[in-house]
Amino acid sequence: MKTQILMLETQQSRSATAPVWTLARRQARRLAASRQTRWLRVLEGELWLTPTAGAAASEDLWLRAGERLVLPPGVEFVAEGWRDSRFELLLAPAAAPGPVWGGLQALLRRARALPRPQRGAPAAC
Repeated sequence: MKTQILMLETQQSRSATAPVWTLARRQARRLAASRQTRWLRVLEGELWLTPTAGAAASEDLWLRAGERLVLPPGVEFVAEGWRDSRFELLLAPAAAPGPVWGGLQALLRRARALPRPQRGAPAAC
């Protein structure tokens, strides 16, 4: 007979991009694989992290408050609160759109809206 263990979890959002997760001592949470690189940052307590598949699956990791770990794309982890812990998952800076990208997109939209010279007509200087 298979036993199912239910684990309670809490999440509170400090912002739309950085949800804060809380794990009580001995409570676990599956961190599903993502298509993007993410960072896990421990805000309080201590986490025990285990990759569930791939080359790194045999390596257990310990993170304390203030430490962070890069979670590569395509790798699933299980996080367990070794003590009552709070952590957040962040997109890696290269994956997150920033003000430079938004400004470039606005500039491209304006350039597309400019009138184009007609064929055969000399370009204005």
